[in-house]
Amino acid sequence: MESGIQQLEIAPGLKESLLRAGLTIESIVLEGPGAVSAALGIEPYVAKIIYDAAKKIATESSMVAS
Repeated sequence: MESGIQQLEIAPGLKESLLRAGLTIESIVLEGPGAVSAALGIEPYVAKIIYDAAKKIATESSMVAS
C-alpha cells in the first residue's frame, strides 16, 4: 500500500523528507505535528502545515471509502 505522501499539497522536498523518514498519511495523522517536527527536525508551524494536509487527505479518503 502506498503511503499517500505524494498526494499531499506540500513542497516536493518535504514529501521526500517524509518518505525518507518512513512516515505515511496515517502515521502523520495519528502521531500529530509534534512527531512530524521531531522526525524531520523542522519548525512546529511547518509540521502543522504537513499535518493539516495529511488530515485533509485522510478525511477525503474516508469520505470516498464510505
